[in-house]
Amino acid sequence: MDKADFIRESIDFLHRYLMKSLQKTAEEHGVTIPQVRVIGDVFAHNTVSIKQLSQNLKMTQSTVSDIVERLTSKGFLVKTPNAKDKRLVDISLSPELAEGINGSISEIANMSLIGALSLLSPDEQEIVEKGMGLLVSAVKEKMKADGMDNYDFFDVLFLEKPNMGDTI
Repeated sequence: MDKADFIRESIDFLHRYLMKSLQKTAEEHGVTIPQVRVIGDVFAHNTVSIKQLSQNLKMTQSTVSDIVERLTSKGFLVKTPNAKDKRLVDISLSPELAEGINGSISEIANMSLIGALSLLSPDEQEIVEKGMGLLVSAVKEKMKADGMDNYDFFDVLFLEKPNMGDTI
């Protein structure tokens, strides 16, 4: 296997591991992965319509509508009439969820990685950190050279809003 294949497959494996960790935590809180995807998209956009959610998540409108109803009844989402068109409904996070969501996603991912890293020696952990730093730095340079905006997809993939001052 060449280097590119190994690195791509390693990244895919790590992503699946983080998603499984998130799924396990979500299930412990009575939320399914499709529900987490809806919450993540609403979080990324602040306010969104059912139609926008279905397009963003590549789900049918009826599926998204059902998920939104369940999340609304659990108190995770709030539906409000659209200010411009009363026939439409805007979906947003409940104030309670919006307040608690920022750190929790990162914390879950960090705890998963801390558990895995703890199986390595301090020297090995440093090698991993330096290697990841080098790879991310190279990818950022390649994206810049290719005219790609590196903020377009990170917010959705990691369910976090990008801080435009961040380097990733």
